[in-house]
Amino acid sequence: MKHVDITVLVENTVNAAGLRAEHGLSLHIDAGGYRILFDTGASALFLGNAKKLGLHLNELDALVLSHNHYDHTGGIEFLIDLYAKIPPIFTHPKSLGHCYAKPKNEERSARQSFRSIGFPYPLGLKGLQTRGLRLEMNREMVQIRRDIWLSGEIARNCPFEQVGESFFLDPELSRPDNLPDDQALILKTEAGLIVTTGCCHSGLVNTLEAVINSFPDVPIRAVVGGFHLLHADSDRIDASVRFLEQLDPQLVIAGHCTGFDALCRLRSVFGERFQRLSVGKRFSLPDR
Repeated sequence: MKHVDITVLVENTVNAAGLRAEHGLSLHIDAGGYRILFDTGASALFLGNAKKLGLHLNELDALVLSHNHYDHTGGIEFLIDLYAKIPPIFTHPKSLGHCYAKPKNEERSARQSFRSIGFPYPLGLKGLQTRGLRLEMNREMVQIRRDIWLSGEIARNCPFEQVGESFFLDPELSRPDNLPDDQALILKTEAGLIVTTGCCHSGLVNTLEAVINSFPDVPIRAVVGGFHLLHADSDRIDASVRFLEQLDPQLVIAGHCTGFDALCRLRSVFGERFQRLSVGKRFSLPDR
């Protein structure tokens, strides 16, 4: 693969007038002519942004879901309602299920005992299947096409990365959810690997170590996405950034759940090699 173009359709911030932001993530990736929608954000907002940016989502080759949280899967129903031909959906089996978290402060006053944060499509997995959608489920690493992979479930070996401590499988909040569905999209270019993460709930270090183990002789060229360091303490942020620095990527593009402190640390370490995700931004990665 010689050329990759990434356009931000959904993110927490916006980069240009006429576009809209929301808490979530959606990236349009043109990987050498193979067009991927990586996550859908939380609503139909990605569709309007794509139209204003001149992207035709009825021409997608694949839809990839990084994990099941609503801010990454909430737009699916709008995509399948708008277009008669939907591309295959690549994701972990758990990505199309429910999960829960403690209510936010403002919700506690309304006596909410939980909030639903999982896949919000009202008809669920069976509803998608009855609509004839092609669902490609994986737990192990899977090759989508030449030079493009989904990581599969990521081993949790890093001692300082807490995973899933705030998420649960049941509304009673009794069964912790360690998010085995969290996956990274890996693109192999002539200059190295582009690792794209949704929220990186598996941990940035765990995720990158999994990629390195699968591609031991290929350098990490770029890391793109949410790094889930929003609530991390300074020690974890510093350790994560040091690990990333050792890999010496050409480019680090971060946002969404990365958190302000981590974004500042990344900027200070990587300088011009760091870029902020924001709706409307386009990143072009040529073969060199």
